[in-house]
Amino acid sequence: MKEVATVFGDDMTRVIHGDSLAVLEQMIPDASVDLIFCDPPYNIGKVFGGKVEKWDRDEDYIQWCQRWLSLCVSKLKPNGSLYVMTSTQFMPYFDVYLRDKIDILSRIVWSYDSSGVQAKNFYGSMYEPILFGVKNKAQYTFNSDDILVEARTGAERKLIDYRKNPPQPYKSEKVPGNVWYFPV
Repeated sequence: MKEVATVFGDDMTRVIHGDSLAVLEQMIPDASVDLIFCDPPYNIGKVFGGKVEKWDRDEDYIQWCQRWLSLCVSKLKPNGSLYVMTSTQFMPYFDVYLRDKIDILSRIVWSYDSSGVQAKNFYGSMYEPILFGVKNKAQYTFNSDDILVEARTGAERKLIDYRKNPPQPYKSEKVPGNVWYFPV
């Protein structure tokens, strides 16, 4: 019998190298994963290791993505979370497909300055979209205290919230919004 994948690590931390569909179908039990982050091939013609990453037909790419997206959803625990990145061209297909399978809580924009190839006849992409969804919006893990950022209104301007009794300074930290700027 042919081995599905090569596994590196131990029970606590594993990297599984193999075909994503085979690994998801044969090696990962249903309802066993807390968090999944997917960054699949984007089907936009980039070259990786000498191979052009482009399906012959967009429909074939979308069907392949729907297969692994469904498998990912089935592998999530009832309180599990899913982050999915893809190209701006294909994110609408992912979004619509996942809407009746998970609760999409955020549509995140990862913004960056791309100094590489610049578009000349259209607007070049300066962001990548990310969906954040959960199986159960009433019960999931979101470690907000671990990702706090400076709240400019509260920290820099030292504004007072007069809606509170007694009035209080605005908080100086907050959970980030859905536009993230990280250089590539």
